[in-house]
Amino acid sequence: PNLQTMEAIYLYPSLCLFEGTVISVGRGTDKPFEQWGNPEIPAKGMDEFMPMSRVGATSPPFEGKICYGRIATISDVQKAKKGIQLDYLLEMYARYPDKEKFFNSFFEKLAGTKLLRQQIIFGMKADAIRNSWKPGLDNFKKIRSKYLLYAES
Repeated sequence: PNLQTMEAIYLYPSLCLFEGTVISVGRGTDKPFEQWGNPEIPAKGMDEFMPMSRVGATSPPFEGKICYGRIATISDVQKAKKGIQLDYLLEMYARYPDKEKFFNSFFEKLAGTKLLRQQIIFGMKADAIRNSWKPGLDNFKKIRSKYLLYAES
């Protein structure tokens, strides 16, 4: 019920990491997984939305409170089609006033390890984080190659 559009489906791999933070992904709105924010983000220059209880999202985070953040643009969706967009996560971390409370214990389960959290706290840029994944991805591609039924194009 929370992935209602193709836009939300494209954005989901990037936005699902927010489920391990204090950032709302718009559950309880007309655009779940197409917007993200928190009532404590400074409002200046931000979009806003207000989660309300509804079918598929009873008692959503920040119900009845204005959340300040971003509503996905066509450009955001086009970028998300190409892969995980870390900039959304990095921007919200930078804007959130209490860094100690930004992450919750679920973040490591979503990310797979504590490394991504550490990289964000350390201030790494999205490209540097993505480059840190390359050795593991290359190793995975090597292992999986003998199981592929068809040649990659």
